[in-house]
Amino acid sequence: MTASPSPIGAVVVGTGFGLFTHVRALRDAGFEVRAIVGRDLEKTRQRSAPLGIPVASNNLEQLLADDPAIRLVTVATPPHAHITPVMQAIAAGRAVMCEKPFAKDLAEARTMLAAAEAAGIVHALGAEFRYDSAQSLLRRVVLSGAIGEPLLFHRIYHQGGGDPRETLADWWTDAAQGGGFLGAFGTHMIDQARSTVGEFAAVHAILSKLAIARPDMTSDDCYTLMFETASGCRGVLEAAECFPGPIVMATRVAGTKGGAWIQSGAVFGDPEEVWIKDIEGTRRIAMPEELANPAPVPFEHADLVQTEMDRWHSAGFDVAPYTKLFAQMKARMEGHPPPLPDPAGDFRDAAANQAILDAARRSAAERRWVDVEAI
Repeated sequence: MTASPSPIGAVVVGTGFGLFTHVRALRDAGFEVRAIVGRDLEKTRQRSAPLGIPVASNNLEQLLADDPAIRLVTVATPPHAHITPVMQAIAAGRAVMCEKPFAKDLAEARTMLAAAEAAGIVHALGAEFRYDSAQSLLRRVVLSGAIGEPLLFHRIYHQGGGDPRETLADWWTDAAQGGGFLGAFGTHMIDQARSTVGEFAAVHAILSKLAIARPDMTSDDCYTLMFETASGCRGVLEAAECFPGPIVMATRVAGTKGGAWIQSGAVFGDPEEVWIKDIEGTRRIAMPEELANPAPVPFEHADLVQTEMDRWHSAGFDVAPYTKLFAQMKARMEGHPPPLPDPAGDFRDAAANQAILDAARRSAAERRWVDVEAI
């Protein structure tokens, strides 16, 4: 009788989002989480112990040298701190999944992309919401040509925000660290739009701050990003972290043969539906079984939740989409066809998204349209 192959070993870098989401999703996708890495060794040990992670470390380079069974590194540090662990993983010949926003700027993004491609390793971007059920289905509808050539993409998301006295991570509030809501949430919107209607050619952005209770905050918490793709589709992406009032969510695409949209619920997390309207009328598109995600399961160790972002991430909305992302990576690492035909984002996507972020920030500073640099 042939023994089953051992699971692929993985290490998570980061004791916040990495702990809440990466660890659970990796295990659900069939990986063995062998270690976690943080800056403070004692804190890393304390936070990882309840999850039964065998090794806590503050030295990724040494860990990879000591444990050849680790074949995947996932990086969930703040964006300005991505490049060091990513480059260490690439130098050690390991597959890498890096969180978004990918880098501090486009120069760093290009450095990581070039190194990963030269090394020939499997690489992925933490754009997990490519595997959100409704977003995945809407993308399939548009790419199938069901609404013709895309003309206009619109996505809006306004949330009321939490307690303004609640702690936010430093990188969220410090523009110098690549933070702000455009980086933290806008990268998801940008990736959804790019992968649905095509590459951005130019952008015009307005960055604002609505959080009056955070006087020391230098980054944005609200953005409006207009764009035009290389094919001529135009779009608007708008989101606010703390816009007073009820939540507002909408995603719509108009094309030469009709339109499609995501019908959202009254609150974040409610089931969503995808609808289409064309010459044949208006109808709901059935959700394929392989795109359906289970209901989120909150993180069970509530004592580890310390910041507003922790509270968001510990709700579990990211886990099922991330499990699918990691399953796509696992298949590539094993040389198998991926479970889903919908490709995960890779470092080339990450660099393209970063080029848009850089152009958007330049646009906001100079109050004009800015061309997006090619990768």
